[in-house]
Amino acid sequence: MKIVTGKEMKQIDKIAVEDYSISSAILMERAGLAVYEEIITKINASNNKNVALFCGKGNNGGDGFVIARHLCNRGINVKVFLLTEINEIKGDAKLNLSILEKFEVSIHVVKSINDIKIVHKAIVYSEIIVDAIFGTGFRGKISSLTTKVIETINMSRKYIFSVDIPSGTLADDGSVSNTVVNANKTISFQLNKVGNILFPACAYNGEVIVKDIGIPHNIIEQFPSKKYLITDRVVNRIISKRKANTHKGDYGKALIIAGSLGMTGAAVLVASAAMRSGIGIARLLIPESLNDILETKLTETITIPAKEKKRGYISKEETDNIFMLMKKSSVVAIGSGCGNSEDLTCIVAEIIKKSNIAVIIDADGLNALSKKLDVLKEANAQIILTPHVMEFSILTGISIDTIKNDMINIASDFAQKWGAILILKSSVTIVATPTGEIYVNKTGNPGMASAGTGDVLTGIVTALIGQGINPVDSAIAAVYILGKSGEEAAKTKGEYGLIASDIIEAIPVAFVRSNISTNHISTSSLKPNCNFVI
Repeated sequence: MKIVTGKEMKQIDKIAVEDYSISSAILMERAGLAVYEEIITKINASNNKNVALFCGKGNNGGDGFVIARHLCNRGINVKVFLLTEINEIKGDAKLNLSILEKFEVSIHVVKSINDIKIVHKAIVYSEIIVDAIFGTGFRGKISSLTTKVIETINMSRKYIFSVDIPSGTLADDGSVSNTVVNANKTISFQLNKVGNILFPACAYNGEVIVKDIGIPHNIIEQFPSKKYLITDRVVNRIISKRKANTHKGDYGKALIIAGSLGMTGAAVLVASAAMRSGIGIARLLIPESLNDILETKLTETITIPAKEKKRGYISKEETDNIFMLMKKSSVVAIGSGCGNSEDLTCIVAEIIKKSNIAVIIDADGLNALSKKLDVLKEANAQIILTPHVMEFSILTGISIDTIKNDMINIASDFAQKWGAILILKSSVTIVATPTGEIYVNKTGNPGMASAGTGDVLTGIVTALIGQGINPVDSAIAAVYILGKSGEEAAKTKGEYGLIASDIIEAIPVAFVRSNISTNHISTSSLKPNCNFVI
């Protein structure tokens, strides 16, 4: 499913109207009906048939007038509050207000602070509140009076529907104003907006439902947005079903370079996650003084003791041996728990320059890379970087706040500049490709914000690439599977007690529950498929 900004959605609407002769009034009618259908399902289960509906002057308010008309026609008692003067309402919104005025609907213009008492009374007696104040055209300025109305709505504890996007959130980048409607459910039209997906805005959306309002699918297919939401349907087409007549060699050989003194756990997590994600053979290169520990902790993984410069840290003298091991491998991962050393920087740089298999770099490997970032230009194979926001800040020199405020654009610019696949880990994880595509993952839960979860992701990505799935598809599927595994683990462990090893144990369940069983299809064939736009 594509993700668009508010500006991009406006362009799509314009194409539908101008090139396909679809009346904008029809689109508004379809939008209002889409929300009405969701409201009526909720209100039918209640004895209270009162709805308070708040409308602004733009098309979002026009959608609200359509909703109010259909509710009234259904016998629902609707009170409409206008947060604008009537003479400021134009176009299709004015048309639908004119129609609404012919129905027996209470319409009240909120003009001063004294009207808040009327608003409060209507809310008290209502079962449902509908927010149709700003919509995707909002640019961040809210009057003091509208602020008071929104605060009254939020304090009501009533069930709140937002139309397209909660008022006070910005559709283009996911930022928010100082006052935001805190919705229980948001009905987004045709496509998710960035503000439906990214924090902090998405925290105010509640449940998001995307409804088709009749925009031709080929408009959406051809529209040059490169932002996509990762869904189970996409992942189901990436992961291949295993054939009956196979052996371990058919599912790849991973070389994992991980661990250091005090950080053997990171190596265990990467290797274990790779095995749980289907890799045929996992070889773990570990400092030789720690090998006995890893042999005790790991049963299925082959451990290989490596030369040390100082106890517990891999020496750069091991580089030639690493290249020999890479010749017998289908993928290499480096960095998890390796510690910070000049030797690691040298090893990472040499692997990037000489590897002919995909390289996944995580954790300490990223810190090492930050000292020689230009080496990415010398890569002969695909490089996959998996930083969280702080690691990405170190890698790029961009402040954490700046990254958080513009994750999509910053991630995309980096991936295209350096030719690397970037998995930028946060509450919402972004996969950015060297060709400019952005894939956003929403699976997971707050319990996954604990040490070691990133190592698990590295193991999953490593396993999928090792099995022959192309690196972009592997990154897309891995972030989704990680989140689903966290969701499955939380069902029995809860969120507070969730640890990385719980997530690993849930990986097989996530594969089963996500019904990942169909044959592999490259994501390049998924993007133009209309099945993925509604």
